[in-house]
Parts: sequence; structure tokens; C-alpha cells
Amino acid sequence: MESIKPLLGIIAVGLGFTAYLLYIVSTLKNKIKPHAFSWLLWTLTTAIVFIAQVMKGGGAGSWSTGFTCIVCLAIGLISLFKYDKEYSLPDILFISVALLALLPWFFTKNPTTSVVLIASIDVLGYGPTLRKSYYFPHEERAVSFGLNALKHIFSFFALQNYLVATWIYPASQIFMNSLVVMLLLIRRNQLK
Repeated sequence: MESIKPLLGIIAVGLGFTAYLLYIVSTLKNKIKPHAFSWLLWTLTTAIVFIAQVMKGGGAGSWSTGFTCIVCLAIGLISLFKYDKEYSLPDILFISVALLALLPWFFTKNPTTSVVLIASIDVLGYGPTLRKSYYFPHEERAVSFGLNALKHIFSFFALQNYLVATWIYPASQIFMNSLVVMLLLIRRNQLK
């Protein structure tokens, strides 16, 4: 089983590449409008998780996390400069709580505690995207979130070590990306 882990890591990165390519192209063509707050927060959280996964021997399972960090920054910056000019109070509250939640991580310096906190913060980062997806379900790409859920399944099985510091983040991402897909599909169906 160990010999297949690099292949699973490559598949995870490939799925992420496909998901993000579709997402960025749709963003640049004004077909969707990502929420900058979510994507910029995810840049920070994935960077921290990637470092912790590498420190705890995540191996090939951490590759997609590192790749995701770079792409989250690109999408966050694109959406910040291209779309988001006004933010609602709930958006500001979500991002404020998420950023405040970084403080305990900063003081713990423990990779496991850090990743649990970061995974929780990352889930909060979905708040603006979930809110926007509810009201504007055609401004997000369900297929990209679905591919990201699948990417995290492959990255989970590509992990070299199954410690809380390595598996909690991909597990939370499988759940949250699947939740976004379900919300988008339900809301699109309701608005028909």
C-alpha cells in the first residue's frame, strides 16, 4: 500500500489542478464570483496545515495542501481586485472570528493543536462562501468544489502517517466541499 501513496498524491494534485483551473477560468470570464475573504483566509490556513503535515510526516498526502495554498492566494487576489468591493456585516464577522481564532494557534506552537484549530478556522472561512452560495448559487462552481472534495479523499489516502495533525484537515475539507456542492445544487433547484 505504501508504494501507491505517491500516485495517490499525484492524483490529488491533478484533481486540484483541474478543479482550480475550471474555477479560475470561470472567475476570469465573470461566470462566477468567489468571495475574497474565504479564499484569502484559506491561503493562510492551508499554508499552516501544509507546514504541520510536512513536520508530522504527511508525505504525498501533503502535496495537494501545498498546491492548494498557492492557488487559494491566486483566487483570493483575483476576487479581491475583480469583484468584492463591499462586504456585509456577516462576512466581516465570519472573517473576524476566524482571524481571532488564529491567536490560540500562534501561542500553542504545537502542530497537532495548531492543525485542529486551523481546521476549525478553515471551516469558519466557508461562512461567507456558504452565505453567498445560498443567495447567489450560480456565482460558484459546484463541479470545482466537488473535485476538491474528491482531491481531499485522495490526499487523505496518500498520507504517510495518520496522526490528527495530518488527517483532520483533509477530512474537514471533504465534508465542507461536499456541503458547498449540496447547498449549490439544492438552491439552484429551488430557484428554477
